[in-house]
Amino acid sequence: MRDVNQPLLFETSWEVANKVGGIYTVIKTKVPVTVQEYGDRYHLTGPWNRYSAPVEVEEIEPEIPAIKTAIDSITAQGVQVLYGRWLIDGAPRVILFDIGSAAHKLDEWKGDLWRVAGIPSPPHDTETNDSILLGYLNAWLLGEVSNR
Repeated sequence: MRDVNQPLLFETSWEVANKVGGIYTVIKTKVPVTVQEYGDRYHLTGPWNRYSAPVEVEEIEPEIPAIKTAIDSITAQGVQVLYGRWLIDGAPRVILFDIGSAAHKLDEWKGDLWRVAGIPSPPHDTETNDSILLGYLNAWLLGEVSNR
């Protein structure tokens, strides 16, 4: 049974443990307050940058059963996922997706966007493709967690 008084909070960004621009600083600044309120129920999600993650994230096992089961379900489909603590003030939990390992789903998800919403996507646009992959990976994660 869900505890409605202890909700999980998920936030997603390209700049979770992955400095690209100014959003990285914005996230780092607000994390301590959010962790103080939500504790280990606060999770940030984003793409897994294999260059920065080794120095930004300490890999740990998920303690929340619904999150562990969701990650196990996703990794069983060949998608690589890193779960850990971001090594910044507040040490929030992070779930990072290797979007390249989900590329085998890209055509399916692009087709879904077209069939369901009439949204076209250029065939060789890396930014669009990466955004679709990250968006669907987040939707997949949240769907799996909410089903538990």
